[in-house]
Amino acid sequence: MTAEEIYKAALEKWGPEAQTNMAVEETAEFLNALAKLKRGRCSVTDLIDEIADVTIMMEQMALLYGKEEVDIRKSFKINRLKYRLGFDNK
Repeated sequence: MTAEEIYKAALEKWGPEAQTNMAVEETAEFLNALAKLKRGRCSVTDLIDEIADVTIMMEQMALLYGKEEVDIRKSFKINRLKYRLGFDNK
């Protein structure tokens, strides 16, 4: 079973509202871990766990709200970053 199939099954089982709420919760936990890491109250391993949780939820949100559109915007934003870094300016 692929990750995408699992994400779709989670959205089907718990529904868009519950998974959106979970995305909010996981994002808050990531922000909290990031703030704690800066103060030495969290380990890098804890932060990595939160990054994994947020990534999983964001992939579900992309499926829910339009993966193709997210991929297009992501590509645009990566290219913009590339330009700002000067890689397209040479």
